[in-house]
Amino acid sequence: MPNDYRWYELGEPEGRGWPASDTKRLTDRLPARAEGVVPDVVWGLSRMSAGLYYRFRTDATEIAARWTLPDGPVAMPHMPASSVSGLDLYAEDDHGRLRWASWAAPAEGGTNTAVLLSEIRPFDGMREYRLYLPLFNQADEIAVGVPEQSRLEILERDPVAPIAYYGTSIVHGAAASRCGMAMPAQLGRRLDRPVLGLGFSGNAKMEIELADVLADLDPAVYLIDCLPNMTAEQVAERAEPFVRRLRVDHPRTPILLIEDRTLTNAWIRTEVLDAHRARRAELAAAYRLLRAEGDTNLHYLGHDQLLGDDDEGTVDSSHPTDLGFTRMVDLLEPRVKALL
Repeated sequence: MPNDYRWYELGEPEGRGWPASDTKRLTDRLPARAEGVVPDVVWGLSRMSAGLYYRFRTDATEIAARWTLPDGPVAMPHMPASSVSGLDLYAEDDHGRLRWASWAAPAEGGTNTAVLLSEIRPFDGMREYRLYLPLFNQADEIAVGVPEQSRLEILERDPVAPIAYYGTSIVHGAAASRCGMAMPAQLGRRLDRPVLGLGFSGNAKMEIELADVLADLDPAVYLIDCLPNMTAEQVAERAEPFVRRLRVDHPRTPILLIEDRTLTNAWIRTEVLDAHRARRAELAAAYRLLRAEGDTNLHYLGHDQLLGDDDEGTVDSSHPTDLGFTRMVDLLEPRVKALL
C-alpha cells in the first residue's frame, strides 16, 4: 500500500439513535445507561457495529480504509468475514444513485488496512460514499485514507427522522454476504432515510427493559420484528406491554408489528409449523386488542411471502441469504413508505 495517504478518523457513525456523549464506545448501538438494565447478552450484542455506517465525499481516485477488531474469529460457519468483520463501500453514480462499489475483509483481528477502491473514474466534483461497518464484530478506530492531493469531507449526520428497527439475528444481519446487504442497510438506501439496526441475534424477546431504552428514541416509525426468538407464551406475556410502554412516550408514532418469516424447511417439520402458528396467533391477538382500544397507529405485517415461495431464500432455513433479505425488503418498503 502506498505511504502517501492522508488518513481521516471517521469518529461517530450514523445508523444509531444515541449521540457519542450517551455511549461508551463510538460504535455501540445502545446507550451506556442500558448496561445492567437490558439482559447482559443483549448489551454484549449491542456493542457489535451492525447497521452503522459513515457518509463522506471525496474527489480521490483511490480510497483505503483502516479499522480495528478484537482478537478472535472474523467469520462464522454461515457467514463470511466480509460481513462478520469487513467493510462495504457504496458510491454515488453520475445520476445521484448510491451503488455498490467495493468491500474489504480482514484475515484476523487487530488493526486491518485495505485499499477499498482504486482507478476511480473522474467525477464532476466530490463523489459521495457510504461505508458500512461489520455486522457481527466490534469495530473501532475506523479511518479512511486518500492520496495526499485529494480532498475529503466527512458529512454531517442526516437530520431526517430515522426508522427504529428492533429484531432478531435477521435484523442484526445474519446471514448477509456483506454488510450493505443486511435488511436495515437495504431499507435505508431504498427509503433514503436512516434505519437504526437494533437487531440482537437470538435475543429479541420484547423485554420491558428494552422498551424503556427504545422509548428514548424519536423515530418516524418503530418496526418490531421479534417473533423468531420468542415462544408463544412469551409473545402472549410481553407483546402488549411492550407496545404500551412505547406508547407512554410516543402516543402517535406508527408501530409496525411483523410476523416471523416461515422457516424454509417448515413444510416438512410439523412442530415447527405449529410453533409459527402459535406465535403469530398471540401477536395478532395483542394487535387486535390494542387496535380495539383505539390505537389506530398500530399496524401489522403478516408472514406471507416474506422469503418468497420457493424455499431458496436462506442459508440454513432460518437466516436469509442476500436473496432472502431482498425479498423481505421488497415487502417492507411499500408498507413503511405508507407509514411515513
